[in-house]
Amino acid sequence: MKHNKRKQSILALLIALCTVLLCACSSDPKNFTVGDITITLTKAFKENKMNEFDAYITSSSVSFTAKKETINSLEHAGYEINSLDDYALEIVEANQKSKNDLKKRGNYIYFLSEGTKSGAKYTYVHCLFKGSGEYWICEFVCKSSDYSKLESNILGWADTIVIK
Repeated sequence: MKHNKRKQSILALLIALCTVLLCACSSDPKNFTVGDITITLTKAFKENKMNEFDAYITSSSVSFTAKKETINSLEHAGYEINSLDDYALEIVEANQKSKNDLKKRGNYIYFLSEGTKSGAKYTYVHCLFKGSGEYWICEFVCKSSDYSKLESNILGWADTIVIK
């Protein structure tokens, strides 16, 4: 009996050690700067290019995109936006969500949405920022089944976004 408990203790210790090592490797921070935006992610992310975005950075489980919208271009499109709150209301409405879905966190506002692509369900975390003379929509996307375990990382990464 003592022998089995000892084996179980060693096994539990090994599992805990492996978990710590895996977490430590995946949390290795890396700054990405694209134009006027900087975000701290991990070394698991790689910078990519996609024409409609100012930044497109991906890992095996999460993608991050950022798009800048100038105040002039928003005015030319017919929007009257005077604050980050105004911008957030326009974006949430464009995504067919309610203003009640908006959440303030630090220097940005965010909301969640879901979508299906190629039969898979995805969760989108839309983070809205105000720069000097522009607004930014930054989005994190992951499989919906992974969102609950990635939520704190995603919001932590969003907290690191700096706009010049």
